[in-house]
Amino acid sequence: MEKISNRALISRLYNSANQHLEDANFDLERWSQWYQTVQGLTGPEKMVYVIVQLNKTVTNGGFAEFYETSHGIFAPEIIHALHLIKAVATAEIVNSSLPVVNPQGLLDDAYKEFVFNLKLSDQQREQLYTQDILYDQLHGQENLEDLLGNYLQEMIK
Repeated sequence: MEKISNRALISRLYNSANQHLEDANFDLERWSQWYQTVQGLTGPEKMVYVIVQLNKTVTNGGFAEFYETSHGIFAPEIIHALHLIKAVATAEIVNSSLPVVNPQGLLDDAYKEFVFNLKLSDQQREQLYTQDILYDQLHGQENLEDLLGNYLQEMIK
């Protein structure tokens, strides 16, 4: 059997996850329904979905967009997934964004509910911009596609 490329594997899993989310027909106004639907994905689908969403939103509009589009509800899972694939520097950057958006240190459902409706202040945006710069500087250092793809390839051996 011919080995599938990392990019093709990630693409297939992401498309599968997206299809599952579209078919689920959940209420987009309720963080818990979105969160539970994502939790219902397979492990590889969920990992790909949260990491790709992180990369897409941060690359497009920075961490401010990541949090204001409510993808920040997955930040704890993203940090865990990044550690699994050995993207330690990226995980640290995401982790360092949490106190900016969650200065109270809320956990679990309280955190998710708070972040789901988050409106950032100008000061928070400035602080998150520091993480944007650090994330951009990882470009030649930590390739998420390679790390995620290699991890997934090991899973399907």
